[in-house]
Amino acid sequence: MSAATEKSIPARLNSPASQATVRLVRAEELPAHVEAWQRLADRALFPNISYEPWMVMPVLEAGADTRKLYFAFIVGPGDQELWGFFPLEVQSWCLHLPIGNVALWQHRYSYVTAPLLHADHAREALGAFWRWFEKNPLGAHVLDTNWLLADGPFHHLWVDFAMGRVSLMLNDFPRGLYRTGMPLAEYLAQVVSRKGANEFQRRERRLADLGRLEYRTVNTAQEADQWVEDFLALESAGWKGGTGGRAFATYQPDAAYFRLITREAFRRGRALLMSMVLNGKPIAMRHTLLAGSGAYAFRTAYDESYGKHSPGKLLELQMMQRLNAQPGVEWMDSCAAPRHAMFNRIWHERRMIRRTLISDGTLSGDSFLSALPLIRWAGKMIRPRKLPDYLKISTQGDPL
Repeated sequence: MSAATEKSIPARLNSPASQATVRLVRAEELPAHVEAWQRLADRALFPNISYEPWMVMPVLEAGADTRKLYFAFIVGPGDQELWGFFPLEVQSWCLHLPIGNVALWQHRYSYVTAPLLHADHAREALGAFWRWFEKNPLGAHVLDTNWLLADGPFHHLWVDFAMGRVSLMLNDFPRGLYRTGMPLAEYLAQVVSRKGANEFQRRERRLADLGRLEYRTVNTAQEADQWVEDFLALESAGWKGGTGGRAFATYQPDAAYFRLITREAFRRGRALLMSMVLNGKPIAMRHTLLAGSGAYAFRTAYDESYGKHSPGKLLELQMMQRLNAQPGVEWMDSCAAPRHAMFNRIWHERRMIRRTLISDGTLSGDSFLSALPLIRWAGKMIRPRKLPDYLKISTQGDPL
């Protein structure tokens, strides 16, 4: 089984012999397609781990509402191979206005909605999807991309097909991205001052003064099980365990999901579980998922009583060093909010995420999206809304 990676796009165009077809599948039918689906994920143009079957199926089994979910499988000629996977959620309202639409499904643990496209047949698969969408049987006149990837080979292919269609970009934002390949000290010299780098070392020494300080990586299944329980306890003891914090342990289905996907990821060799341990007690923990040439910063927790020593940042530096030594890993997505204080300080690359509405080409879809900017402007005049702070801060200068 080959690993997924972000690859270049074949230059060939569609031909009648290579055109694929679209097959709509409901949630209860997915188990019959898991093997072919995973093969597609392993060969995807962009390795979107949140759309792999071992991460999607537990969400559905945990009680997600599947009544409006459809999964579009793009099948190659002769039903020989899956070329694409588009998870879709049918909606009757778009931005509080009544029009049928489908959204790229963004479940709770999905940080990017790039559909899975076979690297060798990405152009054919995406062409088949758009032909289907223009005459889709779901009554949808608009496609809502949610958090779609807006850079790299996937994005270049996507915009090639989106050109000429009536669309409206709702928002886009950058989030921290780390690219490997450079020694950590050399990398940090580009993103933090010498004083800042010395400060990291000083805080690590201060922690070491408090006792035996270790960085540990999980190596066995038994260690992984214990790591999960330690993480759940550490995360829930901090601010995430309070009201609205969404720590995994505060909601039983979330905790069950976390245990399940962590064990499965570790079994597949797709998880890096690291801890900073002081006197035998974890004070910072980092959960990283691997996908081909990429990695995702899935979850972080730290003991807030040691906050002045920045254990989370120190562990992040160790993770960066570990990924530099991980064969085949070229980047790590922070999966974080824009202008995240930690990631924006120690990572200088960014990944663009963009949400766009795209018409199916009908009069209904085109008219709706053409009128929507005026409707939204009028709505803001009548009922002004407070924007998140990161949307109001100028990008000029250092936001930190």
